Amino acid sequence: MKTNTLAAAGLVLGAGFGAAHLALVRKHHEEDKHLAFARMHAALIKDTAADERLTEITNYGHYADLDHDTRAQFMNANRWVTMWSLMLRLGFKPRAGMRQVAVEFLSGSVGREFWKHARVHRRITARDAHDEKFNGLMDEAYAETAPDPVAA
Repeated sequence: MKTNTLAAAGLVLGAGFGAAHLALVRKHHEEDKHLAFARMHAALIKDTAADERLTEITNYGHYADLDHDTRAQFMNANRWVTMWSLMLRLGFKPRAGMRQVAVEFLSGSVGREFWKHARVHRRITARDAHDEKFNGLMDEAYAETAPDPVAA
């Protein structure tokens, strides 16, 4: 009887470890897919921003009235924001540290103007709770770095 109880406990324990292993494998697979996509996205934006002939594809919506140089700056800003989101997602940067990065980024004129143009689009295209939280963090930093109308 004692042997059966130990065997059953062993099976339950083994099943628990197996389930935990599968969950970790799935999580790593999802992270790998996201990282591969981020690499492709960054390469595409880099190539597009580097060649004025290729920027026509991005010359619509909130980018329609931008000159080539501004569009290239915004694409570069988008690459940084995408990388920071990925760093937060994968645990390379804590939320508090990322908030400080966002405040510094949005204190500059290019970062601020980029977020003003991109924030609605990034909200619409958020794919999960992480993206929504990251966009919220950026929105909070954007509000925090708003020029003081009293001082102006």
